[in-house]
Amino acid sequence: MKIFLTGGTGFIGKKFIQEALKKNHIIYAVTRKKFKKKQRNLYWLKGSLDKQAWSKYLKKSDVLVHMAAAGVNSKVSLKEAKNINVIKPFKLLINALNSNCNKWLIIGSASEYGIQAKQNKKLSNKTIELPETVYEKTKYSFSYLSLYLSKQHNTKCRILRLFNIYGEGENKKRLWPSIKKAAEKNLNLKMTDGKELRDFMSVEEAAKKILHACNFKIRNKSFPQIWHLASGKPISVKKFALNLWKKYNAKGKIFFGKIDTKSNKNYISEKNSIWF
Repeated sequence: MKIFLTGGTGFIGKKFIQEALKKNHIIYAVTRKKFKKKQRNLYWLKGSLDKQAWSKYLKKSDVLVHMAAAGVNSKVSLKEAKNINVIKPFKLLINALNSNCNKWLIIGSASEYGIQAKQNKKLSNKTIELPETVYEKTKYSFSYLSLYLSKQHNTKCRILRLFNIYGEGENKKRLWPSIKKAAEKNLNLKMTDGKELRDFMSVEEAAKKILHACNFKIRNKSFPQIWHLASGKPISVKKFALNLWKKYNAKGKIFFGKIDTKSNKNYISEKNSIWF
């Protein structure tokens, strides 16, 4: 399979490339950086997402996998988020349409459900989205632009909304790296109360499932589609932290403090909405 990929230098993108190359797939990966190192079956394409020259590679590709996004781990302005999360990828989809690349795997986020995650209820792919932040709103906007284009032009569009992915290569300020670092250095760790429920999945497992979703012969009865990428086994953030603490045989202590009102959301997926 030939895959046109965006976001290949990101946390999940790197693992996805490793998994795809293991299976001997060919990858055309858009990047803003220049890569000198060459790998078999991996072709880095330096430039912006909306570069018209990508038509040459889109014409060769069996599927477009879009992962690139801004605002996941840092604050961005509305203007920047619109440009990176909506406008440029929309132009890429138009380019894909004109290049007859009609299978799209769009990597979305459970955060698109916004306010809905503040309730202690399972999220379904039929749950009405109520995004709050700039990141949530722009990701949601692009998801529905993708669905609209797919319906209008009869393409095969599959959106995978990722729940809580963790593992090596994750931003150092996030939960898993913070716990791992403190545990390995025998430090104490201060956290919020950790009562919120999350549907955690390792980045290795996520990469395998995303690659699996590139096969559009599977679950192909109707398009476009929205699926969740989640374990289906939600646990509290507190329990997740304590499990890791035990796994790493940490000598320090975790101090659970007050609730964090900003992140007090329960990302729990309804099982029928989960991709394999």
